[in-house]
Amino acid sequence: MFPYRLAAIDLDNTLLGPDKQISRANAAAVDALRRRGVRVVLASGRRHENMLRFHRQLDLEGPMVSCNGALVQHVETGDVLYENLVSADLAAEVLAEGERLGITQNYYHTDGPLYVRERTRWTDLYQRRTGSDVTVYGDLTRLAGDRPLKIIWIDAPERIAGLLPEMEARYAGRLYVTTTDVEYLEFMAPGVNKGVGVAAVAQKFGLAAPEVLAFGDANNDVPMLEWAGLGVSMDAAQPAAKAAADRIAPPGDPETGFARAVAAILSEAAG
Repeated sequence: MFPYRLAAIDLDNTLLGPDKQISRANAAAVDALRRRGVRVVLASGRRHENMLRFHRQLDLEGPMVSCNGALVQHVETGDVLYENLVSADLAAEVLAEGERLGITQNYYHTDGPLYVRERTRWTDLYQRRTGSDVTVYGDLTRLAGDRPLKIIWIDAPERIAGLLPEMEARYAGRLYVTTTDVEYLEFMAPGVNKGVGVAAVAQKFGLAAPEVLAFGDANNDVPMLEWAGLGVSMDAAQPAAKAAADRIAPPGDPETGFARAVAAILSEAAG
């Protein structure tokens, strides 16, 4: 029997190609896993609402892991399996610092909206990449007192790279700080990561880590790749994701890297 019962799959640059669509080959690979009795769960840094179209396109049923694991929610019932929000005081501090630095900020509200101060070239970049709607809110510091799922700073890659170690040191033990795309610096509650989110799904279905597959490509996928029984990175993955993975997808067209990874695993399982 195929030894895995759950597959957690990242979206951007894993299941989705550079065009931000699911290729036919990748969709067929999802079906191949499901035919072997594997439950498929999407696990992304994106908002729950922004992931729904891919969940429905693949005709999936059950929970999704969104906002890097800050929220695990059953799509069809709305039941929340896990939620971990940024504290109100730290959210206010991050927003105030972002304002001081003049950085574009995305505020992921628990009610669904993605708030921004104003439209900038960075909000336009984010929308092009994700297709996500944004709500122009004005001064985001007016949200002080609320607890978001996460906050993202968006700026030039070199500026984000310079801010990452400073913010990691400042919020050590108080916030989970990571990068995904090179323009994004993300702030979440301590303990939030995709590994925790996928573990909550596994627990829901009575599964242990050795029964779980995980596929990803970025720094925020590292905890998930490390936790799963078999972690698989894409061949063009960030170095940290490759280091965390047990397998690396065979090289080739980035549109179909996930399909090549699944084919290699199924071939190996078949002996």
